[in-house]
Amino acid sequence: MSESAYSQIAINRIICTLMKLITKIWVWGERIIALLGGRTIAMLCAALMIAFASVMFSDNWIVSFSKQVDTIKQVRENIAVLHQLKSNLYEAESAQRGFMITKRKEYLTPFNAALDNAKANIKFSEALVNINATPQSKVYELEKLRAISAIVEAKSAEMLLTNKLVEQNKIEEANQIINLDVGKLQMQNFVATTDALVTHQTNIVDDMVKKRRNTVNLARASVIGGASILIFLVAMVIKQLLKELAFKSRAQQQVSKENADYEVKLKQQTQLLRSMALDYQADVERERQKLSRELHDELGSIFTATKMDLAWCIKKLNLSAPDIAEKLAKTTGYINQGIQFQRHIVQELHPSMISTFGFWPALTALIKDAAERNKWRLTLNLPHPTTPLNETISLISYRIVQESLNNANKYAKATAVNVDVMLDDHYIKLEISDNGIGIDMQSLSGLTHGLSGMRHRVQAIGGHFEMISSPSEGVLISALMPLDVVAKSAVDVESQHLLLVQSSSHTLNS
Repeated sequence: MSESAYSQIAINRIICTLMKLITKIWVWGERIIALLGGRTIAMLCAALMIAFASVMFSDNWIVSFSKQVDTIKQVRENIAVLHQLKSNLYEAESAQRGFMITKRKEYLTPFNAALDNAKANIKFSEALVNINATPQSKVYELEKLRAISAIVEAKSAEMLLTNKLVEQNKIEEANQIINLDVGKLQMQNFVATTDALVTHQTNIVDDMVKKRRNTVNLARASVIGGASILIFLVAMVIKQLLKELAFKSRAQQQVSKENADYEVKLKQQTQLLRSMALDYQADVERERQKLSRELHDELGSIFTATKMDLAWCIKKLNLSAPDIAEKLAKTTGYINQGIQFQRHIVQELHPSMISTFGFWPALTALIKDAAERNKWRLTLNLPHPTTPLNETISLISYRIVQESLNNANKYAKATAVNVDVMLDDHYIKLEISDNGIGIDMQSLSGLTHGLSGMRHRVQAIGGHFEMISSPSEGVLISALMPLDVVAKSAVDVESQHLLLVQSSSHTLNS
């Protein structure tokens, strides 16, 4: 295999390794985002970390900048001290020449002061050696300072000796010392050493200024970069938040729309169920009416024919077989009891007064007959007798009042009964109360057919039924029924039921 093929294989392996590494980093990033609770939280955490890092780096560079400024100040003080040292030596030489020429002692005062200042400057320079410099730079500065100190000491000794000879009027000896050019050489050596040290210090200052400039640039880059990244992340967070808010707003609008649709369908279905329940009860009442009519017609005619036949037999046997006639007379009494029972059943199945006289007169007659039969004190409040009422609602109301009065008759041992019927444009409310022995609601069995029947009749059409009682406190039965439920034909109910089922199936599938 050629060398180019090996190179291509190596490149492919590197690319595969990089792709795997990028994939792992991506997966780790997604896991970290998931742990942090989403992209928004992750970006906020990243923004906080970047802000913290930017502050830390900026603080580090500010501290470094402060140290560099202190170092530059110290080096510049060294340079100023060295220049002052040179000036002091020049002043000392000038004062020495003035004393040698004039021999006036007032020149000795600036001479001595210049020498003292020079020595003090050397000590001050040694104290200002750059502590932040490299070890080589420190050694170099100390060597130069020691050399300068030695030169200044030698120069001072030579100058002091010359002045002493002048004071002793040994002018020739003093001139000989000066003519030896030792002082000149020392001064040249001093200037060269001092200039070298000044140049070194100046180079240090230049380097420190460059470093300070770089530090400032890095600090500015850190602040600007951190702020830019922070602004970018904040902008991304705001964008993500706006996106999430828009998504939540759309979702909320969608949920509101779906809730509205479901509410409409629920109302339609509730209305349909109420209509179906009302229609069912209407069908039951129609079947009862049909059964009562058949019992009245068929069974009544049978009882009547039997009674007539028995009367004929009694008439024929009254003389020839009085015992048989007497027995048939008793049978006639049984027939009369059967006729009364048949009439009672017919009346229970369907009150004929409702069909004959209307609901309100039939209800009034029912209540007053029960009160008169049981000797109750009656308080009766009914709407105007001409108030129209749906046939099925009127039958349900009649049955509730009838069952309540039957319960009061059988169990309550009441002496007073109140019946209130209130009617408006939307509801009819029934309240039947007595002052009987009451009922313990906790121990009331759930299998009481009369109470369950009333409750089911009312709740099936969307009404509210309530019974309130306690021992020795009587019973209050309250029923609130809507009037906006209209019974429908079987065909309409079935078609609407199928329509709602199809609509619900379509909604679930979507």
